[in-house]
Amino acid sequence: MRYLIFLAVICLNAQDTVIRTTVPLILVPVTVTGHRGKTIDGLAESDFVVLDNGKPVKHNLETANQPIALVVAIQTSAIAGPALAKIQKIGSMFEPLVVGARGVAAIVTYSDEIKVWQDFTHSAGEFTQRMRKIEPDGRSRTEARMNDAVLEAVKMLEDRPKFRRVLVVIGESRDRGSLAKLQEAVTRAQSANVTIYPANYSAYKTSYTSRGAERFEGSGRRVYDTDPGNLLAVFTEIGRLGKENAGDALAKYTGGEKASFTKFAGLEQVIAKVGEDLHSQYLLSFQGDVTESKMYHAIAVHVRHADAVVRSRPGYWPE
Repeated sequence: MRYLIFLAVICLNAQDTVIRTTVPLILVPVTVTGHRGKTIDGLAESDFVVLDNGKPVKHNLETANQPIALVVAIQTSAIAGPALAKIQKIGSMFEPLVVGARGVAAIVTYSDEIKVWQDFTHSAGEFTQRMRKIEPDGRSRTEARMNDAVLEAVKMLEDRPKFRRVLVVIGESRDRGSLAKLQEAVTRAQSANVTIYPANYSAYKTSYTSRGAERFEGSGRRVYDTDPGNLLAVFTEIGRLGKENAGDALAKYTGGEKASFTKFAGLEQVIAKVGEDLHSQYLLSFQGDVTESKMYHAIAVHVRHADAVVRSRPGYWPE
């Protein structure tokens, strides 16, 4: 299947990579497409111009990607039940990222609680089995501490310094109940060189995709709790649609891309798009300037191609 091919190539690219160890080394994954969205392949190092706080810097185009350290953060509050029934089934789509001796993957769940559901593993089978056991948890039907979950995932990724760090957040696009603010989550992710891909859904819309008698395989619990109180909680979310969209910010300021889904086929396409994006990226590196300022450095990447649309991380924090 197409999405498995995309992810399989990522795994192959992650093998036997040698990355320069000069410190501080700033890594900048760059996606280059035409105006119609088609990836532009075959660019050379000389086709890129990299600016650090507006000043051109000498950069390198890495010939292969670093091994990937992936965290999948999943919303598990009660109203996420219909979405979780779909999410349980996608573990195998991540398998090519964790097969072999170099790639690793972990799972963090979040509701009103933050849990490391699966610590980093090389085992594709272990990761997939743990994914299939995820069900709603927590004391609150609607609370979803996404910002806190991002901070937990980033902390885990920080302990993987020789890996390319990727976080996929599967949940609604807005935080509910976190102790941390969105700005803190974004800043910490930027500082740790983590690229975030939010895969968002509407709890209101996904509730209509669940069959009335559908149950989770492991526990036999109903996928969608039809208690009137839960229905009321879902409908009240309509009034929140105009508020801050955390998914947009997490993607924009870390160089990732946000996507949305309602049905299972849509979720498959979202994960396939993440794999395609990671596979098609160019990986640039340059030595960060820590003598000029300890403050945030803005990064700009330009491509010498008339039709190029460039997406990359917007900056970094000197260590």
